[in-house]
Amino acid sequence: MLVGEAGGGADPAQGGAASVQDSAAPAQDSAAAQDSAAPAQGGAAVPSFLCDAMLGGLSRWLRGAGYDAMFEHGIDDGDLVRLAQQTGRVLLSSDAGVFERRSLRTAAVRGLYVPRGLRPTEQAGFVLRELGLPVRDPRCMACGGALAAAPKDSVRDAVPAVVADRHDEFWRCDRCGKVLWKGSHWGGIVAGVSAAAGVAAATEAPAPSAGGRKPPP
Repeated sequence: MLVGEAGGGADPAQGGAASVQDSAAPAQDSAAAQDSAAPAQGGAAVPSFLCDAMLGGLSRWLRGAGYDAMFEHGIDDGDLVRLAQQTGRVLLSSDAGVFERRSLRTAAVRGLYVPRGLRPTEQAGFVLRELGLPVRDPRCMACGGALAAAPKDSVRDAVPAVVADRHDEFWRCDRCGKVLWKGSHWGGIVAGVSAAAGVAAATEAPAPSAGGRKPPP
């Protein structure tokens, strides 16, 4: 249930892009805080997310599923809530105490409790399921920026020669500028997003492992 809702370098040998493999970068995510939600087809707003310090893996898989998700390592709970309010992002947290804060109880900030004990792909599927969101075209796995197709000739100077020889399709992130291509890690990304989609389509939410905390009432 949504709380507050009214009603890098590349590896030529592997052929993959570092921006697909790296963990979320706090500096890039901080810059991304200005982007709250983008209009979708038909005029509906596509939600963007702010993940707490425990959910860095979730932020990456939400990006893979097509959503702008911000993550800042080590951020204080108070700063986290204030940042969510300032940017209009949906706050995702596995800390039940965060939801006791006034901003969430009064709906000034929208938030969703993510059960502990789930793998990051399961967490992503849980968020998609609870909010009724479809899988969309992937965004940059490093920062959450939108990806735009880039002509091969325009990226030759930005990728190793062996990559330019092996691949014809490239994308550039409109936020951090990284160039991406479907390298050897692409299959793992597709599999992870498919796993998240499977959880989202399930009739019941995934069960957390022993010791996982229940969501707040």
